[in-house]
Amino acid sequence: MKQSIREERKKEIVSGLYELSRQEGLENVSIAKIGKHLGMPPSLVMHYFPNKRLLILGLINHILHQYQLIYKPIVSKLEKKPRVDPELLVERLFSREWNLLFDDGVFFSCYAFIFRDQLIKKEYKKLHVKLRVTLKNLLDKDEVLVMGDTGLLAEKIFVVIEGAYYYLSMMDEAREYDQKLELFKDQVYELIYAEISRLQTGPEMGKSRYSTGG
Repeated sequence: MKQSIREERKKEIVSGLYELSRQEGLENVSIAKIGKHLGMPPSLVMHYFPNKRLLILGLINHILHQYQLIYKPIVSKLEKKPRVDPELLVERLFSREWNLLFDDGVFFSCYAFIFRDQLIKKEYKKLHVKLRVTLKNLLDKDEVLVMGDTGLLAEKIFVVIEGAYYYLSMMDEAREYDQKLELFKDQVYELIYAEISRLQTGPEMGKSRYSTGG
């Protein structure tokens, strides 16, 4: 029971950090401000997170949990049929829901700490690896794609996605944003359909040299 209460309180504090970071910027948030925002003494915040570094590590775990929700509709569909729907997959991966699940500004502010803190860098790498592993596990449920190198395919897809979101975040004009978005979607479609075609027609099948890992 105590452990459950502790975890709930930690989630509450991390959520408070996130909300304040959206409003004021992560760099401007202090433990005192979090306490005031949540209506709790700063000493209680520090009981769970003695410093801002630990708060940021908690925020990284929160990012991972939120981002993994993007896959839920794909998982539900795979329970009915062992084939990944490329259109559903691509639409989910490039959905604006990413930004609804977690604010881009907070994400990149948090990301900036990897250049100053090796532990945060390590945890951020774990976050990206886990997202790749989640995608790989989805691809493994496809009766055709599983015959190939799903780890490599997941890596290639995420290279496009991560570059796309970094670039798209600079687009203010809706038409330009949509044009670039379609371009990036097409790149992922090409990766998926090229792999399906290779596996269905080519002589080379089976797992190969790459596996997603830390």
